[in-house]
Amino acid sequence: GRETMGLTYSILYAIVISLLLKLFATFLQQKMIGGLLQSSAGIRQMVGINTPLIRAFKLILAEKGISAAKVSILCGGPDWPTSVLCGIMDLSLWPVL
Repeated sequence: GRETMGLTYSILYAIVISLLLKLFATFLQQKMIGGLLQSSAGIRQMVGINTPLIRAFKLILAEKGISAAKVSILCGGPDWPTSVLCGIMDLSLWPVL
């Protein structure tokens, strides 16, 4: 990189690749793990579906529209449990991304 693209384009390239990887991982976790394995007791246990934190997430994520609380969970919550929970709840992919 740096010699062929320069520092600015190397940083931009890294940001784009990181974003694409993050979105692809979210897609896989939500649709493949949460969506397809939503009735699996093991997956539900790994997500912690009955813990107070995840139950609160579930209540907030079930609300219609976009709110500050929902954005806070999707951006700042733990990646794997949040993505898989969205799949278990059968939420639409695009608003979650």
